[in-house]
Amino acid sequence: MRFAPNAILVVDDDEFQRDLIGLQLSNLGCHAILMAANGAEALKQFDLHKASLRLIISDLSMPDMDGLVMMRHLAQRDFGGAIVLLSSMQDEILSSAGGLANAHGLNILGCLSKPCNPEKLRSLLGSLSVQPNLTVQSSLSQALAPERLAAALACGEFVAWYQPKVDLHSGKPVGAEALARWPQADGSLISPASFVPALEAAGLADELFFVMATQVAGAMAHWRSKNIPIKTAINLSMDSALNLTMPERLGRIVSAAGLAPTDFVIEVTESRLMVERSLAMESLTRLSLMGYTLSIDDFGTGYSSLVQLIDLPFKELKIDGSFVQRSDTERKAQAILRIAIMLGQELGINVIAEGVETVEQLEFIRASGGHTVQGYYYSRPLPLPSCTEWFKDRLPA
Repeated sequence: MRFAPNAILVVDDDEFQRDLIGLQLSNLGCHAILMAANGAEALKQFDLHKASLRLIISDLSMPDMDGLVMMRHLAQRDFGGAIVLLSSMQDEILSSAGGLANAHGLNILGCLSKPCNPEKLRSLLGSLSVQPNLTVQSSLSQALAPERLAAALACGEFVAWYQPKVDLHSGKPVGAEALARWPQADGSLISPASFVPALEAAGLADELFFVMATQVAGAMAHWRSKNIPIKTAINLSMDSALNLTMPERLGRIVSAAGLAPTDFVIEVTESRLMVERSLAMESLTRLSLMGYTLSIDDFGTGYSSLVQLIDLPFKELKIDGSFVQRSDTERKAQAILRIAIMLGQELGINVIAEGVETVEQLEFIRASGGHTVQGYYYSRPLPLPSCTEWFKDRLPA
């Protein structure tokens, strides 16, 4: 039997649970459904229908091969679809299983407790992206070829969008982060998760950084003409940090726009700071000497977080959004958020909680002593004209 490229595999040793989820999926309009009683059976189904599988909903505790072992085998088989974890275990165990899946590079769509709530299942399915077909995959591969990326950079196809940073006490914007976007002729966007690694592999990360810096400098000059005194953050790839001529070239871009280094924040992803650390330390320290604010991005996701805060002149840390998201239900994530905010206060540096989406998350950060947030609760990333209007609506004339 052949399935359309949107099949769902349900893995559970409890036949009643399998049938229940199968019925719920059918009621939601999903009809290409496969079943397996344990991980070993699931892998056989996977090997038979790999090209069709879009989603696997799996229990954790099963005989013969449990869900954790099955995920390792799926990673080894390069499963590119999504996974929903299903268990009657404690939330902490579900969370650990989700972390393990992420470590394997698997796409975890979410976790569901037994018995499965049909509305939560509906919500998760609603967030499931469409599986690309072979034509789309081939088109993407062509777009990410080094010569095509170089041409896109030369033609100005990469553009900066902006996500506001907001003072949660006043609700007013206090900054923005510039994020690279690559619009296509059909109106779609190629994800940064695809084009950034491709640019780095092609040795073009520097050029993207300077393209972004030039656009950001122009945007900030425009904002100042509109009485919008917003500092903007630019993401610095580690490849660019290792370029010892980068600070001077950036300085020329900033000066040409009539701006000063103090108008900019340079965000560095902390998980990559240990690569060629001595060279990175030279570039980053020079940027700080020139007046740029250094921000340590995705704080808490790398093993060397505290070392970086001691050794490098960071004046801002951004708490990774995963901790904010997990603070809704996990006490450990709540504790890490509180400690990170307190750490920033003790060190005298600004702390930004990113990935804030709900009023509950906002209130928890406020109660923990946080001041600045970034996330969908206030605004998604916006193109320059839309972001300019967003700022004008929220800042005094």
